[in-house]
Amino acid sequence: MSTSNLQPLKSVSLPDVDHILGLAVFDSMGLPCDYFITSQHEDIEWVQLVLQSLGLQQLLASKMELPELNHAVIRTKVGNIGIIRCKHSYIAVLLKRVLPQEYPQIDSAWVDWLCKFEAKVVRHHPNFRAV
Repeated sequence: MSTSNLQPLKSVSLPDVDHILGLAVFDSMGLPCDYFITSQHEDIEWVQLVLQSLGLQQLLASKMELPELNHAVIRTKVGNIGIIRCKHSYIAVLLKRVLPQEYPQIDSAWVDWLCKFEAKVVRHHPNFRAV
């Protein structure tokens, strides 16, 4: 995967890395591991919302025998937070929303792309800074 020429994903209208405002990695239990921010949005309060969502999901799954979360979307004033489950972790990504009605459609291609993006791009891309 090239870090300089990311391919657009038509299913989520994500043309380039500039639409990603932040990314956070959580372990399989939903505890935060790594945060990455951009100069466009340096605050990480959205990560707390993801942490609470994953904690609630873990609690409900254990007490009510619900299936594990595969993906979720949370709308905020700043943008949309996509939360996906990878093999051994969860990844949350804060996406800039240009229009109020924008809402990512998460499918298996999007999940695969985001897991690879986190592993191969975000840790080395100049737009992102670890917090």
